[in-house]
Amino acid sequence: MSSEPSPSRSEVAWSQPLRLLRTIACAALGGSIASAIHMPLPWLLGSMLGVACISLGGQSHRQPVRARKAAQIYIGTAIGLYFTPAVLGQIIDMAGWLLLGALTGLVMSALSAHWLQRLTRIDGPTAIYAVALGASAEMSVQAQRAGADAAVVASAHAVRIMMVTFTASFIVWATGVSPMPSAGSADLLALPWVAGLLLVAGLVGWGFSRLHLPNAWVLGALVVGAVSAFQQGSARLPELGMIVAQAVIGWGLGQNMTREFFTRAPRTLLAVAGITLGILLVCIGMALLIAMGAHLPVMTAFLSPAPGGMTEMGLISKTFGLGAPIVTAFHLTRILCTIFLTQITAKAMLKHGWVKV
Repeated sequence: MSSEPSPSRSEVAWSQPLRLLRTIACAALGGSIASAIHMPLPWLLGSMLGVACISLGGQSHRQPVRARKAAQIYIGTAIGLYFTPAVLGQIIDMAGWLLLGALTGLVMSALSAHWLQRLTRIDGPTAIYAVALGASAEMSVQAQRAGADAAVVASAHAVRIMMVTFTASFIVWATGVSPMPSAGSADLLALPWVAGLLLVAGLVGWGFSRLHLPNAWVLGALVVGAVSAFQQGSARLPELGMIVAQAVIGWGLGQNMTREFFTRAPRTLLAVAGITLGILLVCIGMALLIAMGAHLPVMTAFLSPAPGGMTEMGLISKTFGLGAPIVTAFHLTRILCTIFLTQITAKAMLKHGWVKV
């Protein structure tokens, strides 16, 4: 029998750079097409779909960790610039609603874990951490410590974030909310100030990561952006950087859509998808309550408890002008509650038989 010739050393050396260029090209092409057909959040969703097309064939390049960190720094800084003194005052006045949103997230997580186990018969710890709403990376770590299947937990969170990002974008768009126009040149920060701001944001994010804070790179950038907002008022970052950051986030979501991803635990992932849709329906009801009680636009109130990632939901709210600081504050509160209370909640659920070991 004849065997296939093994690739030469030069072919191997060139394969990874070519794969990287192909992935970047597909992300850019997907974003361009989505923008041309006026898809909501085009550079994120288009990039996600473009990369997904080649990921299914095993041809995508894994996103460099530094690329996502850089995108998170840019997005976090851009959102932080909206944290003016007036907005911070509004958020403080809404502290009760922030706590209600976080507690609602914990209740939905508990209910979801019960139903996920009934639908799939997976073990209790895996069910609990697979549907804990918020801090997906931290939930994977806690899942390993609890003896859960960390791979299933990570996949379930990826499904949730991808679904919510895509669905929430279209819900906002379908209600007639238009993306905010690009800021005029008079509203943009000077390039030297932009460079310095992003550098400081990166350093603070690195410091937060060393302290093991959740969403450290986004949180550090938010703090730096908010401090700048006190000095610069309504100045904004260049829109081109935001487009690139969206494409990078989309690339990160799209690279998960591999054959292995969909065949690893299809029944569990399908159940997670159905549960996520149910949570979104609950969030619509919550949105009406929050909108009336906190005097917020309904779509801002919808994105605030939506079970997506803080980066993604903050980006959607910023793009559509839906109170990005308020949405981010809701998500940050929920993430902190999820991190510190999920382990306690899990022990209580297992002890009282709400989920079975």
